[in-house]
Amino acid sequence: MNILVQPYGSAFWICRPDTTWEKDNEDFFPPESIKGLAYSPILFAKISKPGKVIGAQFAPRYFEAINYGMLLYPEGVMTDGIYGFSQANCIDHTSFLPAPLYNKATLGRPGNEFRLCKNGTVIFSCDCGSAAILDKAVSEASALTYLRIGDMVAVELAPARHLMSRDDGNVGISGSFCGNWLLEFNIIV
Repeated sequence: MNILVQPYGSAFWICRPDTTWEKDNEDFFPPESIKGLAYSPILFAKISKPGKVIGAQFAPRYFEAINYGMLLYPEGVMTDGIYGFSQANCIDHTSFLPAPLYNKATLGRPGNEFRLCKNGTVIFSCDCGSAAILDKAVSEASALTYLRIGDMVAVELAPARHLMSRDDGNVGISGSFCGNWLLEFNIIV
């Protein structure tokens, strides 16, 4: 299982290994070498039918389940060029893609807001998700790699932003969609 991610405002794709997937909301303990973390909110789809070079008009046939989540990136590492960016995408338990998933019909409905909070304060919210975003993403990702059942295709909804540093101490993260809790974990330093 791969996690294919399109960074915000970018035409290229990255692949995160399945060791980065955190689906059970377990607390995150950043390695000592990480002095700070950035986050990016995502909308993702779980692939339910394998395929390659899928046209956008046919993409809805390849996924049924969606959800929102977030990715964590170590700050400082990503400034080391392509190697730092690669390392930033391989750190275990930094892809928070929660389960259970939602039917894609929930996208684009008024009031189905996605919210991320840090210590109870909203740091990101949107109701901008639409199946068209994921249709395009599945099509573009499948042009580069064969999509297998269980792969995740994710689109960043905002550029990566500073989340916390070691000086901040422990941080509580929570998230909701459609009024239901998706995420609830602590970053413990």
